[in-house]
Amino acid sequence: MRSPICAFLGHVDAGKTSIMDAIRDTMNAYKETGGLTQNIGSTEVPTDRIKEIASDLLSKFNINIKVPSIIFIDSPGHEAFVTLRKRGASIADIAILTVDITEGIQNQTIESIEILKSYKTPFLIALTKIDTIRGFYKLENSSFIDFIAKQNQDYAQKLDEKVYNIISDFLNYGFEAERYDRIKEFTKQIAVIPLSSVNGIGIKDLIVMIIGLSQRYLELEKQESNSAAILEEKNVKGLGKVYDAIVYSGKISVGDSVIVQTQDGTAEDKIKGIMRLIPLEESRENFGKYESLSSIEATAPIRLILREPNAMIGTSIIVFSSEEEKRKIIEDINKENVGQNNDESKGLVVCADSIGSIDAIKNIASSFGIEVGKTKIGEPSKIDITTAGVNGGALMCFNVSISRQTEGIAEEYGVKIISANSIYTLFDSYNEFERELKNMNLEKKLERLKLPSKFVFIKGNIFRRSSPCVFGVEVLAGEIRPNYPVINSKGERIGRIIDIESDKMKLNKAVKGEKVAISVDDAVYGRNILEGDVLYTDISMPDVMKFDDISAELTDDYREALSETRKIKGI
Repeated sequence: MRSPICAFLGHVDAGKTSIMDAIRDTMNAYKETGGLTQNIGSTEVPTDRIKEIASDLLSKFNINIKVPSIIFIDSPGHEAFVTLRKRGASIADIAILTVDITEGIQNQTIESIEILKSYKTPFLIALTKIDTIRGFYKLENSSFIDFIAKQNQDYAQKLDEKVYNIISDFLNYGFEAERYDRIKEFTKQIAVIPLSSVNGIGIKDLIVMIIGLSQRYLELEKQESNSAAILEEKNVKGLGKVYDAIVYSGKISVGDSVIVQTQDGTAEDKIKGIMRLIPLEESRENFGKYESLSSIEATAPIRLILREPNAMIGTSIIVFSSEEEKRKIIEDINKENVGQNNDESKGLVVCADSIGSIDAIKNIASSFGIEVGKTKIGEPSKIDITTAGVNGGALMCFNVSISRQTEGIAEEYGVKIISANSIYTLFDSYNEFERELKNMNLEKKLERLKLPSKFVFIKGNIFRRSSPCVFGVEVLAGEIRPNYPVINSKGERIGRIIDIESDKMKLNKAVKGEKVAISVDDAVYGRNILEGDVLYTDISMPDVMKFDDISAELTDDYREALSETRKIKGI
């Protein structure tokens, strides 16, 4: 039986790292910048330490430890969970959702709940900071059962009220929970373990629950495939680029040929070095302490050295031993990454910081009935924006920077960039965008688009030949507005309308049947424009495609101008 992988989730400052400090007997929470975890860390807690912490409770519940250790993953928010990725799912066997008993369910708690639901991962609720409730009587390093038995009635009642308020809140998200010592059927209720990390209260209860549930309900048999998940990338003096990883399946060895995923797709590589993280060491703290090995079996936290270190965080390295096996692995990865960097994919365009984040977004989007199309790791490009313009007009960006240039391109193409560092906020903003779009009347929808038009240069109405060219036109169909680009009937760009005037008054538009004077910046009479020329608004392909949804609401002349524009541009 292999070691279970246990990942922490929860709102920032809910006490995830403090729980690990209590288990390891360390002080890492106080060493983090601002007291907050900055990156992903892993720790292996061996059987000896588990027995040292919780032997009395293990005996009480008649639990015999069969696993060699527990692998804990700690990180800011949910990042470790979505990065622990195996074929579109998390490699975590079980999760601990930390909830501050005084704060209850917060934004990142909700986000974590949605992620757990989408991955269908079993979890426990660690209800932290019970020492902050008035009347608390310290009983260091005790089980919660012993602790609560020795508290006064007033404290016990206040604690129960807070516990059941939070349990009631979890019902709103589809989970039935109960204080762990009152559960009769663990397959039907989520176990809640109240605890105080700083006093070591309830820590042994948490450990015992992880061991008991993992050994009884989880599949911890060793698997045939030989794989490791990449958590973090680091530069280490004397070693160069290395990866913090978890061997989650089978066995890997120095010299193994592996398939890795890079920004440019799948690639073949070789394992150059393996260093195992020493039990109870933490991979974040001074890079932890390691021992070099020639091979290692699942489950284990390691430092991995590759011959060509181009692997992406949040992906797996997979060992192969034949060309046929290599082909099958690449084929499976390509199936899994359908939509990645594919401009032809239909649906919402998503740019994120890692494949793991994209997985989480896809899963949550699916639960909301939202179709995800093209996906990309990194900042969106112009082609991503134009693709988003065709596929609904929104571009979702998670944990990636957006430059001013990118914002300008999005504005030019009428694309709404929805950007956030929280998946919860991301979908909240997207749903708001969808509601606004749905409630828009035709006039507001049209304000977002460059409208089609067809107009003719009236003979004998040239007022200025260039810089800008000013001439009279009659609008034959649709409408023209300032700043609209202009093409001729051959699709050649003429210029951009600067102003529209009638009787020396500037207008914000001119519609079918109206005769007005317009000024066009790059037009030169006699060179690229002549009297009698029929002209059109130059509409971008994304805008043309958006008219498909509202064409039935347009009048005949707008549809006529749009149809002719499409023919000219070959759309």
